[in-house]
Amino acid sequence: MNADIAYILSMSCVLPALIGVYRLRGIDKKFHSFIYMMILVVLLETLIFLGFKYPVLGRLSRLPVNVYMLLNLYLFLRFVHANGYLLKKNMQALLGIAVLVAVCDYFHNSSVLNLFLYLLCFVSVVMLIISIDILSKQMIEIRYKLANNFWFWFSAASVLYNAINFLIFGVLVFSLWDTEDGKSVAALQHIINAVSYLLFALAILKIPKKDK
Repeated sequence: MNADIAYILSMSCVLPALIGVYRLRGIDKKFHSFIYMMILVVLLETLIFLGFKYPVLGRLSRLPVNVYMLLNLYLFLRFVHANGYLLKKNMQALLGIAVLVAVCDYFHNSSVLNLFLYLLCFVSVVMLIISIDILSKQMIEIRYKLANNFWFWFSAASVLYNAINFLIFGVLVFSLWDTEDGKSVAALQHIINAVSYLLFALAILKIPKKDK
């Protein structure tokens, strides 16, 4: 898959971001962090594409990814905490651990310009576990009207996004990096990410309007 096609698939994240910006004033502030997550991923995907197109920028492309992982985790934890799915002390502990993992990655790589692999694993696993917990609660406690349930669509998309990314990341790093099979797996990741972004867009449409 060439860089242009990969970028087009990646830019499917623009849809939930645009819908989120459009709906921002009409929804409760406790949902705003999720909208900011969608805006953040648009910025990241744009920087990654520019890195592919321009080699000079490509040398720096890992730095925004590392920063993104920390910011995205912060927004995610803040979001689920604001909506009662995570205790404040647990949020603070997870953020603290993430920073420590990032520091360990830095000393391991001796540079912030290399991908923080351990941080990627940690962030993906944390978001995956929390998303599974939220999804299971929707299935067990709510059980009805799931089609109009924001939390069902959000957690389902988050489970898909984080589970597949983590599994594909593991396959690429430990066995298929820089091989033809690895490129095929990476192409699959772009497709699954695009599906996840469409589900996130659907979730945003299901956010209830704030009380006047």
